[in-house]
Amino acid sequence: MRTHAVYLFAFQAICSLGASPTTGSSTLSSIPSIAPAAASVLPDPTSPTAPAIPSGAPTIQLDEGTFFGVSNGVTNSFLGIPFAQPPVGDLRFAPPQPNSPYKGVHNATYWGTQCLNTISITGTVLPSWATDEMKRYFAIFSTLAPSTFGEDCLNLNVIAPANIKAGQKLPIVAYIFFSGFDFSGSSNVDGRIMVNRSIEIGEPVIWVSMNYRLGSYGFLPGRQIREAGSGNMGLRDQREALRWIQKYIPAFGGDPSRVTLLGLSSGAASATLHTVANGGDSEGLFKGSWGESGALQHLGWIDSPLAQGIYDEFTEKLNCSDATDTLACLRQVPVENIKNVSASSADQFWLITADGDFIQEPPQQALVKGKLAPVAIVNGIAEDEGTIATLTFPDGANDTLLLNFIKQAFPNMTDSQAQVVLDLYPDDPSEGAPYGTGSQYELAPMFKRIASIAGDIDFDSNHRLLGSFVANRQDFWSYYYTRNFVYGFGSTHGGEIPNMYGGGDMADLLIHFANTFDPNGPKPKTYWPKYRLAAPIMLLFSGNDTLSYKDDTYRSDQIDYLNHLNLAVH
Repeated sequence: MRTHAVYLFAFQAICSLGASPTTGSSTLSSIPSIAPAAASVLPDPTSPTAPAIPSGAPTIQLDEGTFFGVSNGVTNSFLGIPFAQPPVGDLRFAPPQPNSPYKGVHNATYWGTQCLNTISITGTVLPSWATDEMKRYFAIFSTLAPSTFGEDCLNLNVIAPANIKAGQKLPIVAYIFFSGFDFSGSSNVDGRIMVNRSIEIGEPVIWVSMNYRLGSYGFLPGRQIREAGSGNMGLRDQREALRWIQKYIPAFGGDPSRVTLLGLSSGAASATLHTVANGGDSEGLFKGSWGESGALQHLGWIDSPLAQGIYDEFTEKLNCSDATDTLACLRQVPVENIKNVSASSADQFWLITADGDFIQEPPQQALVKGKLAPVAIVNGIAEDEGTIATLTFPDGANDTLLLNFIKQAFPNMTDSQAQVVLDLYPDDPSEGAPYGTGSQYELAPMFKRIASIAGDIDFDSNHRLLGSFVANRQDFWSYYYTRNFVYGFGSTHGGEIPNMYGGGDMADLLIHFANTFDPNGPKPKTYWPKYRLAAPIMLLFSGNDTLSYKDDTYRSDQIDYLNHLNLAVH
């Protein structure tokens, strides 16, 4: 039901090491820093201590409120702007509610409070075979500006060119941060790099990044949640932020008719889920979706026996199981108690589900029925998506362990179906990931076999399934990323991060896409053809800066069978 948890704990393991930043994050050092979160990010505007506006600070008028931000001469940043009411008290585990009109003066020079993270990223013991290079690789996943954490966290950040004026109608990149749906926040990449690059190439954009509820706060399932008209609160938070963009972005010089969703990993899954959410009705909130290393996952129902068991265990651990109204009881539990129980249960609890309302049905069913927002889509993957998942397997991996892993991905599959999947991936290192490396990098028993199975289940199959249903219906582009090779991992999950968020050639393609909903731009270095069923061509990122093509036909027997299960097993 949620193989993505494997990647969450792999990130947790690596982030706990406190490694130094990877290439790409070093770009941040060339840009003046933004202040970390203060104890009170947005002071009460009615208070006599409401802040004075510093001389020369950029300002924005929203309703009857004035927000002052920070400028580095190239970009203006307005940080920590609340886009919904605090999700506390009766609004805990409930859909987000719109803000009242803004009033007074607000300090928007600090990152806002980040949503409570479910997991702790300290103290994890890595497998003995993990190399130092592997440990260093994902330090960027732990990158987050110094911040406060709390439930009152539904705020967003707007970064725009410094010389922009209201009414200029620049396109918007709405960034959904990668999180495993359990950790991190909206400051995990610096959007000023993207905006700065867009100015350099003459196609300026505005960057908006939003916080959304994580872990149990954002994704607690159960019948009681469904009956309350809720579920997938974190995704609904993202949607509310998109509504805020429609209302307020013109004040920043943005064009609400040109919004592109951008995300990696869970952020990519979110961006793609918004195309099938609400029965495929985008509400006109976005016109493009760009997903890196993530697509539509295999989801179960919010009140399935597995999901209901999660709710029941959660309420029991929080001493609410005997309450007449268990959800009302949960809304009164001290936040620290919820945080502790959530952290102790993160390996099984927090998952996106089909809630019958916002996510009306499993995404694969929506694809079959054509319930997809008519927007332009880019979706791609790295070559060795699954290698990071090996960090969560014990040194003594065997067929039984792998079969259990496969069954977790498809809880209603039969034993014989699970065996078919296992047989499609022989224990031959030369056929596993990192691909194309022969017998190298078999760092532990079944390392490369595990990596291949995990990557195809959680990423490659979902990516190809999306392409197979979307390609002939609307504009769709696909890519395959083989750069940033790391010893043992290969070109693994998230390998695009330094390129996309450090101002590389992938960032240029995104900027073109945000401006025109075509990634090619006016003078493409290498033309990127649309993906079609008769010609499923992917743009291949290889070498240091080489762009070429690859057919999306690799491992067809394995991926075709996984997609048979994706469509047949719910």
